[in-house]
Amino acid sequence: MARTPIRVLVVDDDFRVAALHASIVDAVIGFQTVARAGSIAQARQAVADVGDVDLALVDVHLPDGSGIELIRELRCDAFVVTAEDSANALRHAVTAGAMAYLIKPFENTELARRLAGYAQYRRIVEVPSVTQSQVDSAMAAVRGERPQASRGSEV
Repeated sequence: MARTPIRVLVVDDDFRVAALHASIVDAVIGFQTVARAGSIAQARQAVADVGDVDLALVDVHLPDGSGIELIRELRCDAFVVTAEDSANALRHAVTAGAMAYLIKPFENTELARRLAGYAQYRRIVEVPSVTQSQVDSAMAAVRGERPQASRGSEV
């Protein structure tokens, strides 16, 4: 049975960048861009129009506010995809719930790799409860890493 595609919202005020990111999303098997938005207001309307979104790719600087604040209100997972390189923005994004923070410019393959990792994360957390090993594997997958082998000591 085929899996339902992971539904992605792309939010970037530069329509060319949004189109590029959407094309990368759509090129990764199992992902589908369901909407693109250039502002917070457009993103809110897009979510209202298309329904549930699984993942949002959100820029920090949008014409009507902070993409980080948008992440706080979205009811989906989110990656920050931005040129903003301040540690303060990173901290705020993580606090808001961002699962990844990619600083532009980056290779198209890096976004594709992170999306593939996100798909792996979703496969791992499809169960009702998780072990610590599954948590570690899921989080490592989002970061595009392999989890460290267990060191053997338990608390």
